[in-house]
Amino acid sequence: MKKYNLSEIMKRAHSLYNNTIGKYTWSEALKKSWKMAKFDVVVASQRKAIEEARKEDEARKAEERAKRSEAFKNCEPAKPSVAYNDLSIPQSAFYNYNSKGCFGSHYVGD
Repeated sequence: MKKYNLSEIMKRAHSLYNNTIGKYTWSEALKKSWKMAKFDVVVASQRKAIEEARKEDEARKAEERAKRSEAFKNCEPAKPSVAYNDLSIPQSAFYNYNSKGCFGSHYVGD
């Protein structure tokens, strides 16, 4: 596997040598160009690892959203702990108009 593009290294060395007149000698420009090429390889490998981790994280989050959505579809309304027929009290007395729905949601639909 070819890690370094030698043509790009030489082009960068020429550019450093020609565009920074007097700052770098040819050997210094070539050394700097090699250091930059090696740094680019390290950065590329780290970028690849970060991108893979991001994709795994997105897949995990999508799976969690799908599970929550499926659980919400299968949700049943809460039942009162005391049967209203046993106390001879109308059902409306047990109904709380501010009660939360499934999983504590206030969503009532569209």
